[in-house]
Amino acid sequence: MIKHSPLSQGARAKLKVVDQRLERLYRRAEQVLGNMSDPLDEAIYIILSLQTNLKRLRTTWASLRANFPRLEDLEKATPKRIARALQTGGLQHQKALTIKRLLRQVRAQTGGLSLDHLRHAGDEEAERFLLCLPGLSWKSARCVMLYSLSKCTFPVDVNTFRIAKRLGIVPGDAVYRRKSLHDALQHAVPPERRKPLHVNLVVHGQRVCLPVKPRCTECAVAHVCDSYRSRSG
Repeated sequence: MIKHSPLSQGARAKLKVVDQRLERLYRRAEQVLGNMSDPLDEAIYIILSLQTNLKRLRTTWASLRANFPRLEDLEKATPKRIARALQTGGLQHQKALTIKRLLRQVRAQTGGLSLDHLRHAGDEEAERFLLCLPGLSWKSARCVMLYSLSKCTFPVDVNTFRIAKRLGIVPGDAVYRRKSLHDALQHAVPPERRKPLHVNLVVHGQRVCLPVKPRCTECAVAHVCDSYRSRSG
C-alpha cells in the first residue's frame, strides 16, 4: 500500500529552487540565530525560543547565563529565580519550570548535566532520547541534533512551516503537529542541504516572510509562491 505524501505535488522541485535562491541571498547566516554548540545548552536555548523573536531570545539567553553561569547553578535555583532572569522573553514561569524538569531528567538519565553521549549515537537513537526530555518536540530535538550534534536533520520550525504553506510546498490545510509532515519535509531535502536551507528559511521568516504583513515585494522566491500569486492575480 502506497502512503499518501503530506507534501504537495512538485514539492521537491520547488524546495530546490527556494534553496538556491535563499542561499544566494543569505549565505547561511547561521551566526544570526545564535544556536549553541553544546547540546544541553542548545536544548535550553530552544525552550527559551518559544513565542519570541531572535532579538529577545538572545537577550533572554544572555540574562540567563549572567545569572546562572554554570548549569549546576541553574539546577540548584528555584523556578521563581529562573523566571526573573527570563522576563524579557515572555512565558518566563512556564519556561523556568520546563528547564528545571529538563535538567532533572538529564541528571537522572545520564548521571550528570551533559548530552555529549549523543554525539556518538545514531540519528534515530539520538532523536528517541531527546524526545523523552521535557520541553523538546520533533523540531526541538532536530535542532539540537543539527546545531550541536552534527546530524543531518531538517527541523521544521514555525517559520519553515509558514513559508512552506505559503509557497504551496505543503497543502493549505496542513497541520504543524504531524510527525509525518516533519519527516516528509526532511526526506525531501538532500542531507547536505538540510542545515543551510533550514537556517536560510528561519532568517527569511524573521526578515521577509513575516507572520503578519509579509514583505512579498522584497521576496526572492515570490515567483514560486502560491500565496503571492493568488493575491496578486
